[in-house]
Amino acid sequence: MAIVKCPACGKRISSLAKACRHCGAQLGKMDTAQQHQLARQRWRRQVDQAANATYLALAMLVAGTIWWWGAPPQGWFFPPPVATLILMPFGLALYVVGRVRLGWLRLARNRPPPE
Repeated sequence: MAIVKCPACGKRISSLAKACRHCGAQLGKMDTAQQHQLARQRWRRQVDQAANATYLALAMLVAGTIWWWGAPPQGWFFPPPVATLILMPFGLALYVVGRVRLGWLRLARNRPPPE
């Protein structure tokens, strides 16, 4: 008996299990093409989530910049408003993390096998 990844959800399960206890996928009835297809779908979902995180981060950066410009007194002034001090660093950190994760997922060794 070994611990393997479920092809549907990616969580750890026993190699002797007939179905995944996390997602309920029937393991014994899947051929390798179906397993590769599920792995590819899981990988695509992870790539989409990382891309969406970068879009959210860019929105936070833009919102922080607009807030800084529009807060009274109008213009670029120091110190910036508190909301800007929260939005811009978190947006930048989230953007960097999202882009690194996207790069990691797109490496050849992390891509699922072709269908």
